[in-house]
Amino acid sequence: MQLLVWVVDGVHAVLGPILVCGVLSLLAFLVGSFYVVILPHAAATFAWPIGWVGAYLFVQVSVHYVLCVCTNPGRLVDVNPPSEGLRNDDDNADPKADLAHLGICRHCDVAKPPHAHHCHACGVCVLDLDHHCVWVHNCIGRFNYCYYWRFLLFTWLTCFFVALVSYVAIHADRHDTTFSTFDLHVRLPYALCLCIGLVVLGLWLWHVYIALAGVTTLEAIIRYRTRQATIPLTWAMMQRNVRQKVGSLWDSLVPPIATVFAKRKFGLPSKHSAAQYECVA
Repeated sequence: MQLLVWVVDGVHAVLGPILVCGVLSLLAFLVGSFYVVILPHAAATFAWPIGWVGAYLFVQVSVHYVLCVCTNPGRLVDVNPPSEGLRNDDDNADPKADLAHLGICRHCDVAKPPHAHHCHACGVCVLDLDHHCVWVHNCIGRFNYCYYWRFLLFTWLTCFFVALVSYVAIHADRHDTTFSTFDLHVRLPYALCLCIGLVVLGLWLWHVYIALAGVTTLEAIIRYRTRQATIPLTWAMMQRNVRQKVGSLWDSLVPPIATVFAKRKFGLPSKHSAAQYECVA
């Protein structure tokens, strides 16, 4: 079993950067095809409004994807490891005193606050770990989940928008380029966006559900496997959960280009002493 974990982690480490480059390349291909070929053949009268809507959607997808990749999801790191003297003193103390209110990760020996879980791909514990996404080569946790949620939202919106404009271009019957060029830059984006949009829409609907429920994907799986009873949700609880996990509606509509990565510190006791842990958002 441990060998299988090592193999999967190795595949994630190698495949992650390749997939990130692939996503960025695909996005660049769609942007170029949309403005160079699709838009001129689909709309002559409303080219400017459609172009601005496309620019808004492409910017939202690009910015949120980069933030998913670059933002620290909430990794817990022991920044003040205890000395040997402190370790010896704590060895004589009752270890159950700390464990009574805070768990200790058996993989990285870091105190885990509530809702923190260990990511085997990254080798660290992450606050509010949802899952490790190989497509962004990063964990999805407390500080980048809102970007991931909005990335899914604007991805399926962009895909259906490009597919709709491509459909109009295909049936316009007034393309001036050769068939091969038209096929590559109009029909291929149409098929890709339609397929990707449907898949991402299904994934986004799942994250709408867990955002309303106030849980992560990992916690939802654990609850399902352990047959835990679901907590009844009120409208006020769902609104609070969405604000905490995703943010406000206006935050979603405006691209977070000027996001400031604030440093947050948590005073969490370690297994051996009251060491300070930090998490950088």
